[in-house]
Amino acid sequence: MIGTSRGLEAQAFNASQELQRRQALVGPRDTTRGFLFITALDVVKNQLGKQAHQRCVEAGGIPSFTAFFSYPVSAFLSLSYAAAQELSVDQGGFSGALQYLGFRAAPRFLESTTGKMLMSLVGKEPRRLIESLPTAYKTAWDHGGCAIKWLGPKSGRLTYTNALPAPYFAGSVQQILSSAKLRGQVLSRQVSLTDCSVEFSWE
Repeated sequence: MIGTSRGLEAQAFNASQELQRRQALVGPRDTTRGFLFITALDVVKNQLGKQAHQRCVEAGGIPSFTAFFSYPVSAFLSLSYAAAQELSVDQGGFSGALQYLGFRAAPRFLESTTGKMLMSLVGKEPRRLIESLPTAYKTAWDHGGCAIKWLGPKSGRLTYTNALPAPYFAGSVQQILSSAKLRGQVLSRQVSLTDCSVEFSWE
């Protein structure tokens, strides 16, 4: 189960205006990996068709991507907002669509060499996988950061500094728990435009 604590989102939401505010906080050296772009575009194309896919390509401003090459976070913000708007009807709104995009992005990472290495750490100690998420973050992002704090034997909080909204990371964490065959719950909270937290627990 994924939940979102509205926080700043309780204010009237305007996706275009929020995107502009987030874009203003991103510098030219902030980058992320191509597989995040590829995943978002594949989701849109498979579910909504070529026209929706093309609108998202145009929003991102980059015609093609290589999975582990680096591309501007500003472009990923634009593409993600476009994709979330396209998917919002099917996913229960904009936040639900962002969660879904995050959920779908995690498997692409887990299929990579780095992702397979992290999954090999699970064994009988799923905490080791969760503790590796800040390292995994550094593999995917040259932007912001991620830290973990344990709140109990099977619960904790991941804090992110990233221009992307909290629901995206909630979706990613939920997929990581699912991949580890853990029945988990996730709750995200937006603290500021660039700071959020994702609390998680499993049975």
